[in-house]
Amino acid sequence: MSVIFCVSMFFLWRHHGNLTYIGIFALSYATRAICFGVFYFAFTLQDPVLRLLANVFLMLSMVLLSFGLSSRRGRRPRYSILLIIAAVALGALYYYQFVEQSLLARVIYLNGGLAAVGLVMLLDVAARPIRTPVEQVLLGLILISCVGFLLRPLFLLASSDAAGPVEGAYWLVVSISDALICAMTAVGIFAVIASDVMDSIKSDAQVDALSGLFNRRGFEARVVNALARQTAEAPAAMILSDLDHFKSINDRFGHSSGDKIIRAFSETLKDKAPGDAIVARLGGEEFAVLLPPGQAIVAQAVAEATRSAFKEIAPAILSNEFGPTASFGIAVASKGEDLLSLLDRADRALYQAKSEGRDRIRQAD
Repeated sequence: MSVIFCVSMFFLWRHHGNLTYIGIFALSYATRAICFGVFYFAFTLQDPVLRLLANVFLMLSMVLLSFGLSSRRGRRPRYSILLIIAAVALGALYYYQFVEQSLLARVIYLNGGLAAVGLVMLLDVAARPIRTPVEQVLLGLILISCVGFLLRPLFLLASSDAAGPVEGAYWLVVSISDALICAMTAVGIFAVIASDVMDSIKSDAQVDALSGLFNRRGFEARVVNALARQTAEAPAAMILSDLDHFKSINDRFGHSSGDKIIRAFSETLKDKAPGDAIVARLGGEEFAVLLPPGQAIVAQAVAEATRSAFKEIAPAILSNEFGPTASFGIAVASKGEDLLSLLDRADRALYQAKSEGRDRIRQAD
């Protein structure tokens, strides 16, 4: 099962390389597969060194799962805590395997260490203020896994009073529970991956490939929510921009040069707009910026900073043969104004800037 999970995650990672945590999960299940293989030879050969090595791989696979969950959240893994947990658990395993032999002590330290790593994973998932349904499922599965690890020593204690080979019965329980824990965790991970892939596909459908900005669909969906939050004291503002004489630029210098200009203007617009602004390429050479509620006062400054910065860098794009410019129209939203009305007023201001000679900014009344 671990090999199947590993291969499946590897191919998912190959197709969705931007989700790097999938590769870490694949490595975790590859390590777990090695662990089960070493365990097989450890019991066949009755070799305590191989048994210790298998437990090292088991601990490493759990640590890698924790790394993957941290990576998914864009956070630095908890290296120090995980290193301490692994060192204590594996150090105790070595001591009670080769210095003072005690099966019960080995079971307590190993499973306590695995449960502690599971607790770190729980913290990574639970730390999100808003969790999706699949994250709730993963949280529950990790919790069940932690409980499973903690119950193993209790099973050994309960079996110690029974007649017969206690160690053999314990390792049978371990084998079955490991298979269940492995499968359950994988189900949760695959559900999270599927959710993230769908979100990535949905996000890609709302982003313009050439500029890297939102397209009209992505822009409108976000602007509607922003306009709903504005008040009379904290209005939003729309900035529309259009590259001047863009058709003649394409005709004279070719579409590849036109694409370079669009990319350069997009980067300039994104750089000069506030971090929480919604920036989009609406189509062709037309761009839009929605300044969220409370930032309408900086609309003129944002437009002027973008206009002057682009005018400065634009000549170099076409080897100083021509200096493209851009015109801007601004409209400050009134309370209760919808998107179409706001766009229409900003568009009329942009048309005024165009008709008055281009390379300038005009604001709607």
